[in-house]
Amino acid sequence: MLDWFAGAVESAKAMKEIGQSLLTIRDENIIRERVYDLNNNLMDLQQKLLEAQLNQMELVQRIQALENEKLQANQSTDLKAQYSIHTFANSAHAYVLSTEANPTRFFCSNCLETQSLAVTLQGSFVKVCPKCTTRIRVG
Repeated sequence: MLDWFAGAVESAKAMKEIGQSLLTIRDENIIRERVYDLNNNLMDLQQKLLEAQLNQMELVQRIQALENEKLQANQSTDLKAQYSIHTFANSAHAYVLSTEANPTRFFCSNCLETQSLAVTLQGSFVKVCPKCTTRIRVG
């Protein structure tokens, strides 16, 4: 992860040394060589900085994905906290709103637990989920 940083520091040091040597050199060929070396080090430094930027972008994307997962998990937990399990006489289960003393609406336990969706079961003696077709016999 920090390889790019070490490379960038080395390139910067080399550029500093080349720049200092340019100040004392009078020979034109040597100056050209030093300028060539300086350009190579600048390109190397630029490459290292681009690698660092790409790594940073990947980390930012990963953080965003994890934050979204956390938000969805919290929303799912909040939704499930609004409901409680109701057991029918034949031991079948469905969810009801926790605030209802005498529940009149029943919600599919399969959809609520697997997809975090509160789907109202329909029917009178046999409750059917319109989404996943789960059937619950009432009574």
